Amino acid sequence: MRTVLTGAAACVLAVLPLLAFGQGIQITAGDDTPDVRKATQELKDLERRINRRDVPPIEFKFNKAFLKPEAKQALEFVADVMLRHADLKLMVFGHTCDIGSDKYNIWLSQKRAEAVKSYLVELGVYGEFIRAKGYGEAKPIVENDSEENRAQNRRVEFVITARWWDSVW
Repeated sequence: MRTVLTGAAACVLAVLPLLAFGQGIQITAGDDTPDVRKATQELKDLERRINRRDVPPIEFKFNKAFLKPEAKQALEFVADVMLRHADLKLMVFGHTCDIGSDKYNIWLSQKRAEAVKSYLVELGVYGEFIRAKGYGEAKPIVENDSEENRAQNRRVEFVITARWWDSVW
């Protein structure tokens, strides 16, 4: 039950998972503008590098919102793409599995999305062009019926768009 953002969403980069369960990332393109196409191709390179294990996935320790040091390498690549395409906007969506209360999972996913945003800002990406939102367990990509599936639902998604927030949020 995978939900793909369409319409104004220019590129969805789903980083799977936030915990170390060996998953990679996926990239899906939406709007077809020259900048978005170029940024998408650059991020597809990151997808290949993570899937080959040349670059570690973005990970957090269980029940924590602090980035693991090895997770920063992928975010450095995302920041580099954003800095070269400075007019693009970035939305960071945090997700969790179903372990824990709804309220706690929203809080945790928000903190994880904010941790990603903070690191990107630290790397020089303009903070006003980044929005962070936590969805908790509300938007799983698979059923939460096994630990493997729960690991896939613990993720951060990036949506890159050329439009302002009111048109995509």
